[in-house]
Amino acid sequence: MTVQSDARTSELAIWNDLLIDDTAARHRPEHQHGALTTHADVLCRLGIIDEGERVEMQELADARYSAATD
Repeated sequence: MTVQSDARTSELAIWNDLLIDDTAARHRPEHQHGALTTHADVLCRLGIIDEGERVEMQELADARYSAATD
């Protein structure tokens, strides 16, 4: 594995851990959504993910926020 691949794996694991964090969704859904969105944007700017992946991650973050605030 390359350093880029290791970084991608680690960063996506961190992002997914936050996505599935029920405590964050229940108590601070706005913070969770903002953190997910910002993280995805930074990963895209750094070239770790591409724009299509960023859009998919944004959709997942939006869906999580919607579910948490219903």
